[in-house]
Amino acid sequence: MRRNILKKVVAGVLTVATVVSLCFTGGNKSTTANAASASGLSGVSKVSNMPSNFARGVDISEVIALEKAGVAYKYYDGSSGDIFDILAGAGVNYVRIRIWNNPYDSSSPYKGYGAGNTDLWNAKVLGKRATDAGMKVYIDFHYSDFWADPAKQFAPKEWANYSLAYKKDAVYNFTYDSLCELLDYGVNVGMVQIGNETNGSMCGVGGLYDGTWNLSSGVADLMKQGCYAVDDVNSAYGKSMLKVLHFTDLLSNGEWYAKCAYEQGIDYDVFATSFYPMWHGSTSDLATTLTNIAKTYNKKVMVAETAYPYTFDNYDNEGNMVGSSSAMNYSNYSVSVSGQAQALRDVFNAVASVNSTKSGYGLGAFYWAPEWVPTSSSAWGTYGTGWASSSSGNYEKAMTGSVSMYSSYDKGCSWDNMTLFDKNGQAMKSLYVFNDIRGVASTTGTGSSSSGSSSSSSSSSSSSSSSSLEGTYYIKSKYSGLYLDIANGSSANNANLQQWSYNGCDAQKFKLVSAGNGYYYIYTGASGYSKVLDVAKKSSADGANIAQYTYNGATNQKFKVVQVSSGVYAIQTGVSSAKSCLDVYNWSTAAGGNIAQWTYWGGDCQLWYLEKAN
Repeated sequence: MRRNILKKVVAGVLTVATVVSLCFTGGNKSTTANAASASGLSGVSKVSNMPSNFARGVDISEVIALEKAGVAYKYYDGSSGDIFDILAGAGVNYVRIRIWNNPYDSSSPYKGYGAGNTDLWNAKVLGKRATDAGMKVYIDFHYSDFWADPAKQFAPKEWANYSLAYKKDAVYNFTYDSLCELLDYGVNVGMVQIGNETNGSMCGVGGLYDGTWNLSSGVADLMKQGCYAVDDVNSAYGKSMLKVLHFTDLLSNGEWYAKCAYEQGIDYDVFATSFYPMWHGSTSDLATTLTNIAKTYNKKVMVAETAYPYTFDNYDNEGNMVGSSSAMNYSNYSVSVSGQAQALRDVFNAVASVNSTKSGYGLGAFYWAPEWVPTSSSAWGTYGTGWASSSSGNYEKAMTGSVSMYSSYDKGCSWDNMTLFDKNGQAMKSLYVFNDIRGVASTTGTGSSSSGSSSSSSSSSSSSSSSSLEGTYYIKSKYSGLYLDIANGSSANNANLQQWSYNGCDAQKFKLVSAGNGYYYIYTGASGYSKVLDVAKKSSADGANIAQYTYNGATNQKFKVVQVSSGVYAIQTGVSSAKSCLDVYNWSTAAGGNIAQWTYWGGDCQLWYLEKAN
């Protein structure tokens, strides 16, 4: 996605609106007919020519930063839920996740650049959550440490002085190693994007740097290396991940870039484009151009990014990219929730229409940052919830000698009037386009059911805790098969909590005693049940250690034991307000592997079986 420096984009305002009745203001040929045959919660009509694997996707790269800042997502009826359950219940089946190489300052305190600080770790956690919710994952490599788009394609700091030959090796190795980590972590990767909005430039090479825009001065070489890496990982893992090239300004130069890629001999699978109706034009032209590319170059096609504003309001004092009609080249839809829904429906329809000419070649579309709601200014730099932090400018300055496109102070969100959740994190009607375009009912609350979407109970917020768990247990890791154990059977304060092979001794027995409000104190058998589990130093941070300590009733000694599926529990920490949980640190399978606190995401390393003990 292009940021605030784009030539066509005027900085504006952001916000969240109430649901507005279906009202279109002309422009797109399909609007009137679609309104007449509207169905479903969002008010849009069904789309034809969508195969069963058609990608109804979203890019949700900022989720972890937003959750750390306290954002809690809600269904349409206002009930709380994990965002992946909410998305799955609305019909989302694919998630796009951005990866920057190292989005952190190079000197202490190593502050993140912002926009979710979306590194490989972030992608692994989000990718596993999406996988557990039944979704496929589309990985977006920028090959940069921060935003890459047609106006800026800086190489990562570590690669800044590399020759083209070294950059080729670096692209291959980073792609290969990252994909192996993702797959080993359990992420179901279906597509891999080699560069982001690479309109003639990539990773410090090409038009922005040498005036050559046709990919021939090194960009194609780098793209080939990324594709080779995907091929090699596919071979090693028995996978069939698709290789994606991503461009923008489709209507003006998309076919030319498809031709350039063909002439340079890049062996890729999918031509992807950014397409924002308020900037780029009509969806009928989108359909025509994608069809031409699919027919001429025998490439599958899709929209990697799309969005549309539902309001011009601003909620965090950071100017929005589309803050007024002057920031829109086209106004084919009303700026409202219903207008947003129709714009998204028409993008899906345009891509699906490719299949009527070349079956199976229109792959789908992804809504960009539907979750990026506003947060307090204190979170912008602390958690990376704004589009850029004060440290991002250091990266740009190291590359260019000045700061003009990133920032030297913490910035807020410039996108929150184009989300599919309102300013309070509650799903709006436009979110349900993903199911409505196929005529399937949606899950709109924790008490409702859906006839065609699958929702995973991968979060505490969509699961239930039991009021009858008091008792003494052996606690077994779902991931390693080992049991919670107080190291060396010690009765001392600060004796460490670890995992160990089952032996039935007192060091492996834990007594749950209600602390009220769904929380428990967990007394340790090693101490004769005189001491309890305790999060060290009352920390709410990831990696905080767990040990036994004398009971004092503090929040860091309270744990919420939440059933996430039959017989399987997450053990969440009170000190984090149940946002984090007991976690087998670093995915250890060894006896003696440490147990720490980590942000809850629902992986097997955070899940436990409770086995009654005598």
